[in-house]
Amino acid sequence: MAHIGVFSLPMRSHVNLFVALAEALARRGHRLTFFGISETASRILNAGFNFRSTEPDDLPPGTLGNMMREMGNLGPIKAMRLQGRFDELRYEAILKKGPGLIAQSELDAMIVDQAEACSGSLAEAVGLPWVSVANGLCMNAEPGVPPFFTSWNYSENAWAIARNRLAYAGMRWAARSIAAKINQYRRSWGLKAYECMDDSFSPFAQIAQQNREFDFPRQELPNCFHYVGPIRAASRPAGSFPWDRLDGRPLIYSSFGTLLNRHKHLYKTVAESCQGLAAQLVVSLGGGASDRNEFTSLPGRPLVLEFAPQSEVLRHAALTVTHGGLNTTLECLSEGVPLVAVPIAFEQPGIAARIRWSGTGELVRFRSATSAKLRSAIVKVLGEPRYRESAARMAAAIARTGGCEEAADIVEEVIRTKRPVPGNSNHLPLERTAARAN
Repeated sequence: MAHIGVFSLPMRSHVNLFVALAEALARRGHRLTFFGISETASRILNAGFNFRSTEPDDLPPGTLGNMMREMGNLGPIKAMRLQGRFDELRYEAILKKGPGLIAQSELDAMIVDQAEACSGSLAEAVGLPWVSVANGLCMNAEPGVPPFFTSWNYSENAWAIARNRLAYAGMRWAARSIAAKINQYRRSWGLKAYECMDDSFSPFAQIAQQNREFDFPRQELPNCFHYVGPIRAASRPAGSFPWDRLDGRPLIYSSFGTLLNRHKHLYKTVAESCQGLAAQLVVSLGGGASDRNEFTSLPGRPLVLEFAPQSEVLRHAALTVTHGGLNTTLECLSEGVPLVAVPIAFEQPGIAARIRWSGTGELVRFRSATSAKLRSAIVKVLGEPRYRESAARMAAAIARTGGCEEAADIVEEVIRTKRPVPGNSNHLPLERTAARAN
């Protein structure tokens, strides 16, 4: 059996995905070691996996964790700028310490977060087969598809394609210092310099936890690209929930994730938008409040929880109001629950754009998210059956995907053959997953 190294962004949703995939591989007899910052160590160790620190030696302990938490308090532009600095510090440490740590660990293969542009270079430098996995939207660039960080509609018009090209160029310019740092190390290792972000994705296999139907039409994905659907643990313990406090009205569930969830005004806006509707609002703070008591007087007296057992609550929900994180979005759509998305930063605008494009919900922009605008979107999605019908079709499509087990199959195939594994980006997912179901 193989010893597999895992390099993931340290955000909770990313770590949870890679832990789920690691658990699937561990059940098949493989050994896994995670590489990351101290903020993630307890989660990894509690899951039963090895952990090796890539924390920068020249920073006070906890610096990166504090930066990560600070992102939750910032608006879209400032959050992305802080993430740029956050990534620069992490990448320098990973590139400097990584080769030695990998040699000491005697790895056979690596799994790398697609959003972590540096770690694949380590696999190349030491000659290991490796797989890229996208926790959020797949980041593969092509002119016909709006960049993942925009909420633009899909369009085949020439002006839209020109707009997309310009945005991709801007993204490359914004990442120039990080690209220069990675290429400095690549050259020292005798590797060809990266010319664009896509060069940092694995040539063996690229896995996305989207389903194909929850993406814009694609024409330029590599042959080794795989849509596998949601990657999550096979079973999760049900959390506590005050079910006796549900009053029988249609349930509106609201969650802004576990990172960018500290915009307290959003919770008030959501509560105001639902006040007076023939529905009951349940709010999950996702660890975003220092004191839950400060939310006890929200308009309409919604049920407010530090954390909610999301999967269980969604089975009772008529609608979700969310930031548009991919994990929450896919979990909602897996249950056939339509959404109103208020994207804040990172790839959330792109996810919200796909919610709107797929007919499974509506988008309200963060900067202009007044209670009146949000209420209008909520009333529209609740009142028009087409949204729930589209969400039900998406649930059926997600049910046909292979998810975590298919992702584990692909990783094993890369380890076994050390060659690219043909993907399903064009026509394979229905046949492959139907065979698995039988």
